[in-house]
Formats: sequence, C-alpha cells, structure tokens
Amino acid sequence: MPKRTSKTGSELFIVDNSDDDWKVQRYLHDWCQLSRAIDVATGYFEIGGLLGLKDEWQKDDEIRILMGDEVSQRTRKAFAEGLGRVKSRLDGSLEKEKEQNDFLNGVPAIVEAIRAGKIRCRVYRKDKFHAKAYITHGRQEVVGSFALFGPSNLTLPGITENVELNVQISGTPVTVLQEWYEEHWDAAEDVTEEILRVIERHTREYLPFDVYAKALQEYFRAHEMTTTEWERQHSKIYQILAKYQCDAFHNLMKKAQRYNGAFLCDGVGLRKMFVALMLIERLVSHNRKDVALFVPKAVLCSQRTRGHAIRSSLDTLRSCLRVVA
Repeated sequence: MPKRTSKTGSELFIVDNSDDDWKVQRYLHDWCQLSRAIDVATGYFEIGGLLGLKDEWQKDDEIRILMGDEVSQRTRKAFAEGLGRVKSRLDGSLEKEKEQNDFLNGVPAIVEAIRAGKIRCRVYRKDKFHAKAYITHGRQEVVGSFALFGPSNLTLPGITENVELNVQISGTPVTVLQEWYEEHWDAAEDVTEEILRVIERHTREYLPFDVYAKALQEYFRAHEMTTTEWERQHSKIYQILAKYQCDAFHNLMKKAQRYNGAFLCDGVGLRKMFVALMLIERLVSHNRKDVALFVPKAVLCSQRTRGHAIRSSLDTLRSCLRVVA
C-alpha cells in the first residue's frame, strides 16, 4: 500500500504514478472489484482511461463521468465548441488506440455499457471545470466509500505515466465530496449520446461492399482526371475554340472563382457565344452542376438565324439545361 509516513508518525495514502506497482491505474483496477459504482470528475476523458482498467470496470453497476468542456465562455455557442473539442479529443484517442490495438479490443464493451446506461457522461459548462476525483462506493457497507482526488485525468497518461499527487480520503470527508459531486452533476448537461456516436463510428461493422468501395476510392484517388485533362480529351467545345477564346474562357473561370461570379464583355464579333457554351459544358459535364440559361425572347424572335444557331449548338447539352426564354 502506498502510504507515506511523516517524521511525526502521521500517515497519508498517496498515489502518484511513480511506483511501478502502485499507479492510479492499479488503484482503480482493484477498486472495481470491490465497488458497485464509481463517480469520476475529470478535466479530460480519453478512451484509454477505461481500457487501461482491462475488463474490471465491467464489475461496477454504474460509472458516471463528469468532465469539463475546455472553454471559459459560457454561451451556448461556446458550449457547442467545447463539446466539439471533447468529442475531437475522444476521437483522437481512439485513433491513437488503433496504433497498438488494431481491432479496438475492449471498446465494443464500452459501447454496450453506454447504450445500457451503465456508463453516463455529462459536461459541466457553468464555469470552467478542471476538477479530478474518483469516488468509489463499496458493494458491501462494511467497505464504505472512498475517494482519490488530485490532478489525474481519466486518460491513460493520467492514470499511468504523469507524476501526479493523488490523495485518498475516507469517512465523513467523502460524504462532503459526494455532495459536491452531486451538485455539479445535476447542473451539468448530458452528452452520453454524443460520446456514444463518436465511439460507435470506430466500432461499427463494415459490409463487404463498403470495404470494396473504399478500396476503389483510395485506388482511384490519384487517378482522378484533372480539369486540364478533361478539357483537352473530353470537351467537345474546347476543341473548336480559337486560342483567344480559350484565353477568354480561362480568364472568366479565374475571375469567377476569385469574385464568386464574372461577366464576359468581349466586343461584337468575337464569338462570345462559343465561350459561353464552353462554360456551360464545363459546369454541366465536368463539375456536375445544374445550369439555367436565360435568353431574351425578343432576340430569338427577331434574329431567327442566330436563334437557330444557338438552339443547334445547345442540342448536345439540352438534357442538362433548364432554358428560360
């Protein structure tokens, strides 16, 4: 037992992770065998914190995890951002876990425990929350409740590596700490469903078709046709444009991308119509966009020849266009 005795004879139960045999991980692991419930207050929560206890945590009937959202502002928007950080940190810890645990052994059991309500998670957002405590409630009354409080977060480094200063308390002080915990738990917001969705994304089973489709996507990722390749190999209009019309088209696209729109204002006789057709073909065939073409009715009626030419040129694109005259 990691008791420290002072020169005056007083003893204190300290767990600081510096002892090879006694770390917070060992403390919680052993308490899982004796307790019916564990209440956790932590600034950060990572999946490794539970996985580090092996399967022992499953012996508890209930585990409550109260955590902070890492933000100082208390607005709803700030809470949403803070919750995003909580989920991002959890997501990152799952990705890191895969480096050592390819199949995430032990994680499906955590998912089932969350679904069953055995593990519940809340985020306290009224003030910046960075408290850490582990309150264990003995399955037998003779054991009673104990608490370990200090700087250890419910993360794998927090319970195994970092040199922390955690002190165990018992008796009446635990009751006071439990009251503090209940007060903050009641004031916190339930995020169990959000936490569950993050973990489920890593553990859901993929159908053979999903794996096949993902493999094809990765294989062809480097084989995607560039815009230049499409223009030179597949565009019907680009092949018949003069160089000055190609330049006009490219300048039009650059300005549209920069300013979110552009006008083609070349002089009379420069065949702006063909540049416009090239733009339509690019948007419809390559970018898979819908295009609306607005043509004044008076122009089509008064200039029959030109109107016929326009309709003929658009014949190959008519299935993709919505023409408003």
